[in-house]
Amino acid sequence: MVRSPTPASPSRDRGARLLWPVAQLLALCAVAVGAVALAGVHIGAAVAYGALALLLPVVMETLRRRHRDAVSDAAERRAEADRVRAEAAGRDAHWHRRTRERAELVRAEVEFLVTKRLPAAFSRTEIPRPQYSDDELGAGVAEWFDRLLTAVTEEADDREESQRLSLVELASRVQTSAHRIQATVTGLADRYPGDTDLLETTMLVDHAATQQARHAQSLKVLCGEWPGQQWQRPLALVDVVRAASGRIVAFKRVEVSGDPDVGVTPSVVEPLIHLMAELLANATEYSPPKTGVPVTVRTVQRGAVIEVDDGGLGLDEYRLAEAREIVSGRRLLGVGDVGEIPQTGLAVVGRFAERHGFQVDLGPSPYGGVRAVVLVPVDVLETLAPAGTPAGRVLPATHPVPEVPAPAPAPTPRTEPGAAPAPAGTPAPAAAPVVPAPASDAGPPRTGRRLPQRRSRREDYAPRAGAVTPAPSAVTPPGSPEEAGDWMEQFFEGCRSLPSPDEPAEASTASTASTASTASGAPDPAVDSAPNEGLHGPSSSAVPHPPEGQM
Repeated sequence: MVRSPTPASPSRDRGARLLWPVAQLLALCAVAVGAVALAGVHIGAAVAYGALALLLPVVMETLRRRHRDAVSDAAERRAEADRVRAEAAGRDAHWHRRTRERAELVRAEVEFLVTKRLPAAFSRTEIPRPQYSDDELGAGVAEWFDRLLTAVTEEADDREESQRLSLVELASRVQTSAHRIQATVTGLADRYPGDTDLLETTMLVDHAATQQARHAQSLKVLCGEWPGQQWQRPLALVDVVRAASGRIVAFKRVEVSGDPDVGVTPSVVEPLIHLMAELLANATEYSPPKTGVPVTVRTVQRGAVIEVDDGGLGLDEYRLAEAREIVSGRRLLGVGDVGEIPQTGLAVVGRFAERHGFQVDLGPSPYGGVRAVVLVPVDVLETLAPAGTPAGRVLPATHPVPEVPAPAPAPTPRTEPGAAPAPAGTPAPAAAPVVPAPASDAGPPRTGRRLPQRRSRREDYAPRAGAVTPAPSAVTPPGSPEEAGDWMEQFFEGCRSLPSPDEPAEASTASTASTASTASGAPDPAVDSAPNEGLHGPSSSAVPHPPEGQM
């Protein structure tokens, strides 16, 4: 630190300037008095004393000038010290001001990092650049922020990947468990084909397991995994809708109509079924419980369109715009984005749309709710041959549930205790004709443990009064294991059309959806609602049915 002598006041400077002449005058007077005093005593001493008197003013003037120079130097040093002090104070003030400014810039950059850059990194969007450079923040500060951002995002990515793999593994276990449940109830129904109560229960359990498998598959899709099930043949779009309706709770309310000859290639059958299942589940959930959900299939210039209308309250403009962003695939959601009460349907639809090129959009419905429109591109469409051209090809109906099904093969009649079994190859006696119950009856007629006869609840297909519905004649199962397995599979598919005591139309509708997909040569969607991982191969068509000799 620069220190300077204490500056003299102006009054002291004036006093010093006046003292020099006084001192010179006093010195001359003293010399003169001495010279006079010595003149009478010794002439030589008087002369010497006079010379000293003449020399004294010269010495005094020299001392005065030196003193003046010293005072001037002191004043200059004082001025220099003041200048240095002022510069130091200025630099100190500038440093404090610059420190405060940089602190404010760093605080603003940290806030920008936390509120903008880190969320962008976590959401996998473009990360904005820093607001300020090193010149403004200080050497290396911006680079330090970038390193911090990289470290945080890498750690978050590692944790997210670990959680994703854990969720995929848990969903696969749930899905495998659902497939095992389906295989178990299928084998149980094959072992006791004449027990109608057991058949109805197994169908309900099978349907619940199908929904469980769909939810597990949806969770895997949100985690970035995709169905591995591969269908073997093209499937008509109307059958795709029917297969999708078999994977939801209120499938009996789905009413599909449209062109039955337009199908999709096998590679996109399973993704499209899952996509439609989510849209149908959403439509039935937000529609009144007693209303149907109409689904229309039609061809357009750029492909085929599937329209799903619900009768709910609709969405406001903001929520509709947000939902459109999600279902179109422009905004992909993950497991962490579906909320504490997960709403996975639209998120799964958007994932499938983005991956397979489906164009999905939402808009107001003429029924007051929301209309979902799925555009299937023309490059995955196929024109199916009319009914009867290829072997085993069944033309889909324009309604989701044919109300008068074809007679299903019946099992061999049970032999009463003590009675001799019928010889092999002898046809069993045909069941007695059953007269349909009136429309006011609560359910189908039952007699003992015989299979109930399914009747329609719609007036268009209702049997006229007095009409007699012939029961299908019993068929003797073939003798070979392969033929026995085929016969049992046909019988089980026929049993699926039996209505439940509580929900008669629901069970019949699910069986129709399963029969439609089986007739087209594809896996039964009611059984294989997701890739058969761990239980069946990816291309297995259905849960295997053991032949008669291995039951």
